Amino acid sequence: MKKWLFSFLVVLVMLTGCANDGEGASSEVTDPIDVDIIISLDNDAERLVDETLTVNDGANLLEVLTDEYDIEKTADGFIQSIEGHAQTSSAFWLFDVNGAPSEVGAGDVELSDGDDIHFDLHEYEG
Repeated sequence: MKKWLFSFLVVLVMLTGCANDGEGASSEVTDPIDVDIIISLDNDAERLVDETLTVNDGANLLEVLTDEYDIEKTADGFIQSIEGHAQTSSAFWLFDVNGAPSEVGAGDVELSDGDDIHFDLHEYEG
């Protein structure tokens, strides 16, 4: 009887250890992708960064920027400064995704292979 109980407990512990409750690491493996990043000033008059980064498919743009560059942002995730160049009362960090002005913040952009991201600090003429 003791052997049966011991075996039952071992199996139970093994099954409990293998259970996935939906939290923690995902079993889905993401492939690396390449994205082009340009960071410039005054409507591309001066380029601070012009490179291709390899990141995980679906990576969050704001997280990638924070990991790779000197970024200052508000608690809400609004970018205030990139590579030591801060916004002013009339010049703002704006960015395009694949040639079109982004309609969402960098924290809401999920990157895909071949994306072209261009941040530029310039006066807003809206």
